[in-house]
Amino acid sequence: MLCRNQFLTAFIALRTTLFSNIEGELGSAEILPKHRYHKEGAAILRELLKKGSISRSTLYDLAGVGTGKTLLEKNVFAFHYNSGEITFQSALVKRYCEEKSANWEAK
Repeated sequence: MLCRNQFLTAFIALRTTLFSNIEGELGSAEILPKHRYHKEGAAILRELLKKGSISRSTLYDLAGVGTGKTLLEKNVFAFHYNSGEITFQSALVKRYCEEKSANWEAK
C-alpha cells in the first residue's frame, strides 16, 4: 500500500502527463496562444466553460464555418448528433481548459 506522500507524488505525475497530452492535442489543433486558430478556439472554449455545451450554429458564429469544421475534426470538441450540441471531448480537456483559463481570455 502506498503511503500518502507516494500517492500524492504518483497522482501529480499522472496529472502532469495527462495535461501534457491535452496540451499536445490543443497544440495540434492550433488553439494554444500564438497558434493559427487561437482567437477562434479561445472564443469557443470560453463559451463551453460558461455554458457546458453550445450549438453547431454558435460554433460557426464564433469561429466561422470553415474554421469551425476544422476544429471539430481535431477532436478537442465533441459533436453529439442526437442533441446537436458541442461539448469538450472529455472531462480531462475541460479540466485542463479550466486551469488554463487565462489562455482563453479575450484580448
